[in-house]
Amino acid sequence: MTTSHPTFPPYSFEEAGREAATSLIKYGDDPDQILEFYGESNLEKPTLLLIHGGYWRNLFDREHMRPLAVALAKEGFTVVLPEFRREAGAPERTLRDLAFAISTLEETRLTVIGYSSGGHLALLLADKFPNIKSVIGLAPVTDMAESERLALGRGAVLEWLGCSSEIRPELDPMLRPPISAKTHFIHGDQDERVPLELSQKYQAAMKKHGKSVSLDVLEGVSHFQMMDIPSPTFTAILRSIN
Repeated sequence: MTTSHPTFPPYSFEEAGREAATSLIKYGDDPDQILEFYGESNLEKPTLLLIHGGYWRNLFDREHMRPLAVALAKEGFTVVLPEFRREAGAPERTLRDLAFAISTLEETRLTVIGYSSGGHLALLLADKFPNIKSVIGLAPVTDMAESERLALGRGAVLEWLGCSSEIRPELDPMLRPPISAKTHFIHGDQDERVPLELSQKYQAAMKKHGKSVSLDVLEGVSHFQMMDIPSPTFTAILRSIN
């Protein structure tokens, strides 16, 4: 089901198909177990896997990342935009869906780009797949305990986990070892949904483990402006892909 966020204009898969080559496959029986592909096959560049945000809720889906998928396809990349189940109290279902979707791409060199809660999911899954060479977090949720304390997303952490984050430390990137993939964050300094300080704290915490996490801070950019095309975010994404 596609539900347009009032901040983002509606952008259907059919509309996207007028701008770039598209195709679609299902990886399961549920309507949300689906992969959208954008662009032509290009083995000279990494395949880009985009994980959408929405604070792990099923109110919003991949629609808000379609403009980014199309723009990246026009830059010559093969782009994959997965959908996955988002259900309160069922984090394993979300992670299993995404892991299975990624497993269908094991023959490709992947850069994973995760927006907001999608950045959190990218950090959790990156080390499960050796073909994930790079993770780019767009205003990623990196600290579940702090996000719970701040009640970000109107209590989204408690809702998705079904319990306090203290009970599920393995799902908190701040409490996990650094991922092996190259890690780069892009975050606006006016982000009202996921504070910039979360990215800065994660960067500092991983540095203590000897892991370098680069961070682009975008002046004057809010959370939803991260998805604007064109935008400073898009320019920063293109700079960070390798």
